[in-house]
Amino acid sequence: MFGDASKLTVVLGASGRRSLLGAGLGSLAALSLASCGSEAPAPGQATKAPASAPGSAPTTSAPTVAPTAKPVLPLSLRLSWIKNTEFAGVFAAMEKGFYKDEGIDLTVNPSAQNLPEIQAVAGKTDTIGLSGGASLMLARAQGVPVKAFGAVFQKGPGCFLWQKKSGLNGIADFKGKKIGHQQTARASTEAMLTINNLKVEDVTLMPVGFDVQPLLTGQVDILTGLVTNQVISLEGAGESIGYVPYADLGFGFYWNTPFALDETISQKKDLLIAWTRATARGWEYAIRNPDETAKLVVEKYGDGLKLDNQLLQLKRETPLIQTDFTKQKGLLWMDRAVWQSGHDLLLNRTKQLEKALIIDDVMTLDILDKVGKIGA
Repeated sequence: MFGDASKLTVVLGASGRRSLLGAGLGSLAALSLASCGSEAPAPGQATKAPASAPGSAPTTSAPTVAPTAKPVLPLSLRLSWIKNTEFAGVFAAMEKGFYKDEGIDLTVNPSAQNLPEIQAVAGKTDTIGLSGGASLMLARAQGVPVKAFGAVFQKGPGCFLWQKKSGLNGIADFKGKKIGHQQTARASTEAMLTINNLKVEDVTLMPVGFDVQPLLTGQVDILTGLVTNQVISLEGAGESIGYVPYADLGFGFYWNTPFALDETISQKKDLLIAWTRATARGWEYAIRNPDETAKLVVEKYGDGLKLDNQLLQLKRETPLIQTDFTKQKGLLWMDRAVWQSGHDLLLNRTKQLEKALIIDDVMTLDILDKVGKIGA
């Protein structure tokens, strides 16, 4: 999706382009009122007291107003991967009614090859997306008005992985090799090559899907993936796997950062605050109850998942999500300095940014300030 090392291309359909160029955000609200029964008055209408009998004392009665149900607002979330325990907090919040508590009717869509998360939000297919900090900066540099308002993973689980029988030991051995990458991992792959003194031309970059077959069948020598996902799956299948986390290669960005369009953050701030509060509560529950949550994801939300695999994934994710920083500030919190450091890397070292960005155009702490400290 990203093209060469300096560009991120977000392709929108005609309707998506038109919506970005000026159409306001479509209404998200669908008011749902509780049924009051045939005998109840219309909402907001007072019932009349019965007329007094002639000669009797007048009867007084306070007007009765029918209760009105809390408005329910539909909201759509685009994940950065398939539905699994990488998003355990979201599924826990759905199951425990945390979104319902906030008046949110949430729809969750997995990432798709033909509709990655930034494109889905930019085209208004989804209200909120989850993506990496680097991808959001590159999108912003191309004029896509998206902004992060939280961060699930404080430390990214992304990695390069390979079969040990290939003889590879690390990124220094990547020259001349074929690297399979998901569309959304193109920019980060190019950045890490550059940081580690390799040129993009030194390797062959091949777009692949989300499974590991291209690696197992020899179509690629190296695969982009997650230490909490593909590495666990391959090890569980008896494969001997080598890997190196992105963080060990100098690529320190937030991961699964919730983001939305500028206009959504401006016009629907209360909705985003409600979603963030419910999601933080969901992650707090998932971290405290990993066995229950992993079982929930496997049986109700995922497709073809294995319970032991998903439980191990959730446990390996926990220290990447709940850190000393989040224990102090709260789950999903961000540090502006982390964004600045990542920005400077893309601008000065990898040259993927042609000019400096305003950090406050890329991220905001306004939503988190309203949510407060959850999951310390």
